[in-house]
Amino acid sequence: MSVVVKIELGHNAIEKDKPTKEGYTHDWNVFVRGPNGCAIEHFIEKVVFHLHESFPKPKRVKKEPPYSVAESGYAGFTMPIDVYFRTKEEPKKVKYIYDLYLRVGHAVNNIRLEKLTFQNPLEDFRKKLLLAGGVNILNYAFPLYSEMHYLPLGPIFTKNA
Repeated sequence: MSVVVKIELGHNAIEKDKPTKEGYTHDWNVFVRGPNGCAIEHFIEKVVFHLHESFPKPKRVKKEPPYSVAESGYAGFTMPIDVYFRTKEEPKKVKYIYDLYLRVGHAVNNIRLEKLTFQNPLEDFRKKLLLAGGVNILNYAFPLYSEMHYLPLGPIFTKNA
């Protein structure tokens, strides 16, 4: 039996009244969280946000909620985000590429919903996933790769044989 669990990646950004002496025009906050307040810390060990290299200490590690980083800046950028799982079996993490964009004259409130499917997780990890709002599903609901004509909405994880 497999478990499907959802997480949200997103950001908020607001334009400053006037640029700072460094030239920063926006305040922003990027986050990883559970939808509808689900406690994803049950199955997430840590989240690593890889900010643009122009930021001090661009690798930001968050080991407990809120999994978020707040900064000021003047331009958007593409941010890799690594989400590590509380499990001893593979996969131990998933990497997302997140577009942190800014708008002039408008606030930004963006949320991207990601669905993670773990096929036959170990019982301990299954319990963690269920505590975080995960749902058990039957394995036969998944087509064989050769039968797929499109990519799934989120990553599908399988145990190594």
